[in-house]
Amino acid sequence: MKSILGTVALATTMTAAAMSAQAETRLIANEPGPNRGVRAKAVTYIAEQIAERTGGEVTVEQNWGGALFKTNAALESIGLGVADMGVIIGAYSASEFPELQMAGLQLKPAHPWVMMQAMYELFTTNEQIQARLNDMNIEYISTFSLTPGILACSGEGIRSLADVPGVKFAHTGSTTDIFGELGGNLVSMPIYDVYQGMETGLVECSVSYAYYTVASKLNELIDTVTDMHFSSLASLATFVNKDTFDALSPEHQEIIRQIGRDTMDFYGQNLMAADIKAMETLTTGENAVDLVELPDAEYARITELVQPSIDKWKADMAAVGGDGDAMIQELYALIDKWTGVMETEGLPWDRK
Repeated sequence: MKSILGTVALATTMTAAAMSAQAETRLIANEPGPNRGVRAKAVTYIAEQIAERTGGEVTVEQNWGGALFKTNAALESIGLGVADMGVIIGAYSASEFPELQMAGLQLKPAHPWVMMQAMYELFTTNEQIQARLNDMNIEYISTFSLTPGILACSGEGIRSLADVPGVKFAHTGSTTDIFGELGGNLVSMPIYDVYQGMETGLVECSVSYAYYTVASKLNELIDTVTDMHFSSLASLATFVNKDTFDALSPEHQEIIRQIGRDTMDFYGQNLMAADIKAMETLTTGENAVDLVELPDAEYARITELVQPSIDKWKADMAAVGGDGDAMIQELYALIDKWTGVMETEGLPWDRK
């Protein structure tokens, strides 16, 4: 009898352990950037909040520096389940996923937080985008915005558009296309490779962002920063493999969706603080750079130079069955809406 009871007790223990193991879900995540800087902090926040709010029933195993797949393979890899979740950057899947890359174009200027809110509402309400996400087997969670781009250069840099011909530019996204239009030499590379590229002389200039320039230590290699009057971009977003997401309980799904909404406020506050601090680092101390403003007439010309990249994007939208003009107008309306919210209610972290 004692032996039978012992066997039953062991079986019960093993069954309980198996049920506990089944109740715990670990999401394998891929982040293309390094584990430093303001976006890394937000990526970590997502993982920590998922574990905390689900009581440990869902956890995230985070991989950094594109350990699981390269930046240009993120869309396909997450859709196939190589990773359960991760960041997709529109610039590296522009033709396959033009809806995301739309916020990587030089369109209507807006505050970074406004851009995130506008993209979030677009991606969670637009029926065509919802259908496309289903086709790609991904679930949208949250957007990351960028502060207005700056042109970081070694040497004399770009003090006029006449300086562009012959200069080697890191081609990290469609914004860089304008320098090709002006006769610059474009060298394709992810932004995460720019430091090495500039260190070895492969490139001389790159579109960057104040906080990233400091976080990546690129500021130690550059001599000038040219203000290009670029707009804020928001073509980076966290997605989850749809099969993985659908396998979660409805409660866990809603928790993750809410974390996505909360992340934009968390990231936005940290982004703005990091950008202010980064500009101080760029302009003071032993690695201070020369800040350059272009002549006024040249800023007007830049508006014309970005049009070919917008036209190409519209062609990419048409190729996936979308209306580019209508999509841009919908985004503009949402930018106006969320700009109004910001102006009347203030930014979330400034509200009392």
